Amino acid sequence: MMRKLLLTGLALAFASCVFQVKAQQVVATSGGSYEGANLSMSWTVGEPVIETFNTGTVSLTQGFQQPYNFYLRQILNIPMGWSGISSYLDPAIKGVEGIFSPYQNDLIIMSTMSSIYYPAQSINTIGNWDYQTGYQLKAENDFELTITGSKIQNPELELAEGWNLVPVLSSCDVEVENLFADFDALQIVKEVAGTDLYWPAYNINTLGNLSPGKAYFVAAADGGTLTFPQCTKASPVVRQSSRPVNITPWNALHQTAASHAIAFPAEAVLNSGIMPGDVLGVFTPDGLCAGQMEMTMPNSSFAITAFANDEITTGKDGFESGEALQFKIYRPSTNQEFALEVSFDPALPNMGVFASHGLSAAQSLKLQTLGFNESPDFTFGVYPNPSHGIFNLSLSQNPRNLKIQISDIRGSLIKEIEAGSQSLGSIFQIDLSGNPKGVYFLKLYDDGFVGMKKVVVE
Repeated sequence: MMRKLLLTGLALAFASCVFQVKAQQVVATSGGSYEGANLSMSWTVGEPVIETFNTGTVSLTQGFQQPYNFYLRQILNIPMGWSGISSYLDPAIKGVEGIFSPYQNDLIIMSTMSSIYYPAQSINTIGNWDYQTGYQLKAENDFELTITGSKIQNPELELAEGWNLVPVLSSCDVEVENLFADFDALQIVKEVAGTDLYWPAYNINTLGNLSPGKAYFVAAADGGTLTFPQCTKASPVVRQSSRPVNITPWNALHQTAASHAIAFPAEAVLNSGIMPGDVLGVFTPDGLCAGQMEMTMPNSSFAITAFANDEITTGKDGFESGEALQFKIYRPSTNQEFALEVSFDPALPNMGVFASHGLSAAQSLKLQTLGFNESPDFTFGVYPNPSHGIFNLSLSQNPRNLKIQISDIRGSLIKEIEAGSQSLGSIFQIDLSGNPKGVYFLKLYDDGFVGMKKVVVE
């Protein structure tokens, strides 16, 4: 009886001690890894997790294991329009419908080289997110996508012969030349819905680095393995490239996912008459500008990107397959326009005929002056600048058919004004007070005259 009472007393005493203890919080896990700006650590599955309860008279140590996954986060900044995205994490939620469920009003379509997710048409042949491929995506609005997942242990890719849509399996920028230094089969690397590229055969590299969160088209003459270097830095929030500002009398550019690259070797440009500051445009047969770039170093090799028509929009906004590439030069300094005759190198497959992911190279160039009306005496001013959104436009002479286009810093048209005829020296008021603060561009057209001013809304 005494033994039974003693045991009961000990049990009650131990229970009292345990219930009075405030247990330490369990922070260790059974296995995982972590990578931060200044710290990298890992631990293996199966290590015991120890917790000790202490009171004045009792010390109890309990060893146990628990399943746990330590996840990292990557934030992708997705712009309106077309872009390329990828992840250096293996997502915890793999279904693309689940990943994009909070953004059903923003996502229009996404695809790989062979599969597609198109919510509006209830089409999903992608299924699960695969970190070993990049994605080309079109968005209705800007949005931020958070990928939560685990670190990729072997950041390697198997590239196929032909075109590949390549992810960036690193949380750091990766120098494109170093990444492909041992990949002899490389032909070209280019942005998705962008103009930067790396074309070793012509010593052209406007790409520089591959950025985490983005995706790139890579053409290879043969298959091979691509290994990304290790990175110990914290993952950045990737900002997609800004669209170039249109300073020409041509239409605004639509940067779509598919494109055709045209190389202009230095020997072809030399003595062509192209000058620094000139803008080169590539046009469809019906006169639509589908690619343009400013000549900063016209005696060096460069490449221009011609964009394909976007099949999911109404109206034409780029090249159709099989259309001939046509070129013009616009010279802002004198407000002149030239036709550019181009003969093509037969060594490249497309020779000036548009193809999705086509390649062409110029062999010789010739400038021809067009009948472009110059108006050197037509001047205009904008004041106050900066302002809170109300600007006054003053004109030096009487315009006959004035049209004003206003675009944002990304080159997107936000307002168009048909001003018509204005009196000499008259003042025309422009109201941008309802628009966000930032830089805007006013472009004026009047029977051949084209002019542009930068304005700032504070």
